Amino acid sequence: MSEKRKISLFVSAIGYGGAEKVVSLLLHELTKYYDVTLILLYNEIKLPIHKDARVVILSKENETFKTTVFGRTLDYFKFIFKYQKVLKEEKIDVAISFLVRQNFLNGIAKMFNSKLKTIISERCFPSIMYKDGKATYFFTKLLIPYFYNKNDKLFSNSIYINKDLIDNYKLKIDTSVIYNPIITKPIKPEIMPYKDLGKDFKVVTVGRLIPVKNQKSIIEAISKLPSLFYLEIYGDGHLQDKLTELSNERQVTNRIHFNGNVNNVKSYIKKGHCFVLSSLTEGFPNVVLEAMCVGLPVISTNCMSGPLELLNDNEQISIPNGSFAQAKFGLLVNVDDALGLSKAIEFLQQNPVIREKYSDLSYERSKTYDISHIGAQVKLLIDSI
Repeated sequence: MSEKRKISLFVSAIGYGGAEKVVSLLLHELTKYYDVTLILLYNEIKLPIHKDARVVILSKENETFKTTVFGRTLDYFKFIFKYQKVLKEEKIDVAISFLVRQNFLNGIAKMFNSKLKTIISERCFPSIMYKDGKATYFFTKLLIPYFYNKNDKLFSNSIYINKDLIDNYKLKIDTSVIYNPIITKPIKPEIMPYKDLGKDFKVVTVGRLIPVKNQKSIIEAISKLPSLFYLEIYGDGHLQDKLTELSNERQVTNRIHFNGNVNNVKSYIKKGHCFVLSSLTEGFPNVVLEAMCVGLPVISTNCMSGPLELLNDNEQISIPNGSFAQAKFGLLVNVDDALGLSKAIEFLQQNPVIREKYSDLSYERSKTYDISHIGAQVKLLIDSI
């Protein structure tokens, strides 16, 4: 039997973010075919790592994420040399990286080793994600075209991300789309029943408490609804105090619950009656897939990118301002439209039959993204270089 090809997956850490979840799942699939090394910038592992994957951490055990520009810059130069050393020591044939900083480092590694095959993965919509900070905008416009194009291939989780990179960042290397994976069950899980219109209706959402996730829009929507509507928020972040303050201002403090990060989030969200994604922009929202695979009906903003692909086969749909649209696999609202979101939530509460229909559609749709299918697509990409 021939020796397995040596590949590496490179990400900053294994926390609760979308890219980290994807890497955690891919490790379980790719170790069937390759000798896999997981390379991390920092010693943070909060999700399962397959026992057959080696783990190499580039920072010292007690080092954490730097918060200053100076600190991050020093780390960056330190990691350049450490990353290349690991690739050489592990005799990596194909190096796969996720997210912008690791993608830069992969491009640099390729510059110093032309025999190395490199694949990079972009997980967000760059021209929206990096537009707010002037320095970030300037450097990404300068560095993404230079370093990304040093690599062999790129895959993202949305056709819109690839288009953005080609149109706005002069990307010239081969691109493909591979959507995020999920682990599905052979039988649809039971969701919380809801037939008594007078009972409490629980809305759930998952995401970091940061501006782009826009949880304030859901809080505003809940404030427009009667007292039987509740919101369970899973995730943490620096906006929690402001979101708590907004809940107080809207007099819904007793109906908004902040639960922080939790392990096995699917076991918590399936206790809700519907799932809401309120993001201003996304790459491809893992949390929507997680909700769909447990059979939750989904309401999402029609943001760039992901929701339209997930919920309506990427077919354009007209959404009235202050209202919502019934897509193929869920409900869509316009970005930052709290009124439309409130009407979508109320629609599912008042129409149990339609809610059950979207529950079934959610589960069936999620099976398209099972790790067995997505892992096979990643394997084909790796084997193509």
